[in-house]
Amino acid sequence: MAGNDDGGWFPGLGNNKPKPRRMGKADFFDPASGRSTPDSYSMNQVTVDSGGVTEEIVMEQATELAAQPVVEVDGSSQNRLLIKNGKVVNADGIEDADVFIENGVITQLGRNLIIPGGTRTIDARGRYVMPGGIDTHTHMELELMGATAVDDFYQGTKAAIAGGTTMIMDFVLPRKGESLVEAFGNWRRKADPKVCCDYALHVGVTWWSDQVKQEMTELAKNHGVNSFKMFMAYKDLYMIRDPDLYKIFEHCKELGAIAQVHAENGDIIAENTKKLLEAGITGPEGHEMSRPEDVEAEATHRACVIANQVSCPLYVVHIMSKMAADVIALKRSQGAVVYGEPIAASLGSDGTNYHHTCWRHAASHVLSPPLRPDPETPDYLVQMLAELTAHFTWCE
Repeated sequence: MAGNDDGGWFPGLGNNKPKPRRMGKADFFDPASGRSTPDSYSMNQVTVDSGGVTEEIVMEQATELAAQPVVEVDGSSQNRLLIKNGKVVNADGIEDADVFIENGVITQLGRNLIIPGGTRTIDARGRYVMPGGIDTHTHMELELMGATAVDDFYQGTKAAIAGGTTMIMDFVLPRKGESLVEAFGNWRRKADPKVCCDYALHVGVTWWSDQVKQEMTELAKNHGVNSFKMFMAYKDLYMIRDPDLYKIFEHCKELGAIAQVHAENGDIIAENTKKLLEAGITGPEGHEMSRPEDVEAEATHRACVIANQVSCPLYVVHIMSKMAADVIALKRSQGAVVYGEPIAASLGSDGTNYHHTCWRHAASHVLSPPLRPDPETPDYLVQMLAELTAHFTWCE
């Protein structure tokens, strides 16, 4: 690249960007460089204004309530709960109201409710009463490329509930050639004994054949599965080629299921990765360089085009860049039924972290598609959410 003293080809690397680290096959980065290694899970204490709720307040209140004995007036009193004096948050606004719950179901909402005796009461004065969140994209106990997700179905869902998420939607990811139905059963056997909240399962389609088509039908009709995920990345592992993607989208349409895609160009990523490794670039910054923004945007556009040919609703998971978000916005303006999903990481961080002097800090930000080096990306994606150009966000 002219004017670049790295002497090689690096995608997305301009003269104004940090130079990538290099190391030999047996070398390791010094993680400290005189600085302490940050804990990638640490968070600063958040200051809130009057009327807000901190985690400490919520957990303290929950602990106190859990320690209180249940005074039973009749056999069902412990299944009745009144949350009073709170600000109830719904999709259409916020109102001062009381909430009465019986047997896990909200049966009354308003003021001056008629409540049976013996009902347990929580005074939520000055606090917001919100519906439980649904995390539409989790990977509990996922095994991928020699690593296993740190959260299992117990610890992961326990943490979800602590944060106000009362349902998760996890992914069944069969190996190529593996039965989708058997993989679904395996995930159920892992999850059922451990989950602390409601959950549902998407199913990945990682290969295509008449058998897979039949199993998709069985999962939809007999097991309640109504979303299937395909990968345009991870060549030789999960990647689905365009002709098969067309057929899968077509069958999703027939089943009334929504098609999801991980949108990155797997062939280009494989070629870029080869060149970067040959140049000795093996640090976290090489991850983003192997799959720059336009590689994500191209696959997003291609997925939208293929889905549109068979009138299949499309859900593009983890939108990480301005360019991919713009593709979603354009296709929606043209009448396509397509949804975009930015994630918590892309809304709150950016790819400059890949060049952090601490290797551990940089590596803790690696995900696919990667965070983008443009520091304006998070605000851009937040605005997309505010305008409903993008629709969901999740925290994996």
